[in-house]
Order: sequence, then C-alpha cells, then structure tokens
Amino acid sequence: MGEAKRKAKLGVAASPCRGCTYCCTLPEILALDKPMYRPCGYIAAQASGAPGCGLFGAPERPGTCRAYECAYLTAQRTSHPDRRRIPHPLDAGAYFHKDPLENALVVFVDPDRPLAWKSSALVEIFRSASVAGMPLVIFDRGRRMTIRTPRHYEEILRRDMVAFADAQGMPREIASFEAERAPQPSATSSGSAIP
Repeated sequence: MGEAKRKAKLGVAASPCRGCTYCCTLPEILALDKPMYRPCGYIAAQASGAPGCGLFGAPERPGTCRAYECAYLTAQRTSHPDRRRIPHPLDAGAYFHKDPLENALVVFVDPDRPLAWKSSALVEIFRSASVAGMPLVIFDRGRRMTIRTPRHYEEILRRDMVAFADAQGMPREIASFEAERAPQPSATSSGSAIP
C-alpha cells in the first residue's frame, strides 16, 4: 500500500510529490523567510521514509505553499493531455510551472544534476513553448536566464551556460546560491568544542 493510501486510512493528507522536495529547496519562499537554495526547515521524513513537507495538510502551512503546484502535479491532478509527457521532477532533474504574472515557464534546475533536464522529455516541452513564443526563465546554479527565442533556447541546450559564465568570472545573479551551497563549518572545526 502506498503512502497516500496509508495516510488516507488514517485521515491524514498525503503529499503527492513522491519524495521530491525541489519546491521546498530551490525557490525563495518569503512566507518562511527562506532564501533560494536553502532547504525548508519543515522538510521531514514521511511514512514511506521519503522526504516531504512536514506541514502538508496542516493549517499552519503557508498559503504560498498550499497554492503552489509544479506542472507535473498540475498535469496529474487535472488529467491534462500532457500528463504522460511531463516527467516527474526527480526523473528530470528540474521542475517548472507557468507563471501567470511573467507569462513565462519558470524552471528550477537541481544544482546537483544541472544537465539532467537536457536529456529528459523537458527538452521538447520547452522547445515547443519557445517556438510558440512563451519565454522561459531558468534558475540554474545561482543564475537566472531568460530565454525569449528558439535560437537562444537551442544555444542553452548545446552549452553549459552556467559553467561558461563561471569561467568568465561573471557574478551570480542569486547571491544566496554560494552561501547556501557552501559546506557549513562544524562546531568542532571552528575551535569550540561541544560536549
């Protein structure tokens, strides 16, 4: 029996995310005072042992989080015709949603697997959107790239633009990336001993 069925029997809401916590880690969440790339403090082990939102289904879960769904979850929930085309974020190494304010697809790339999405079904989904005139806003390893043309999109696919910018010494647009990704010093390495 899956986690969702076990929780339903107990009357507890179950996250449909299957252990994905990208939206709890990669974006900034102002309601939780969480910068980009810092894992949310409410990520917790679920009944299945996989990580998930420790506040899922709870009234104290911020409205921002309650209202959010990535394109994968939206497609599954609504039985959208693309539901079989959109890969699970953990399989693709990225997740996306359509932002109604920017009228763009906003993509967050897993910094530990930054090139994985380029060999997933997301390539064709984003290519179709680009050809249709939909801008892509890609957040990748502390950089924000806005892609407005199919030609620019194809260039992004061919090259690791983040590595290129890093090699050129260009500063990152998202300062929290390096701070949140840097190894945190342990209490003993800083000279203080904890009994």
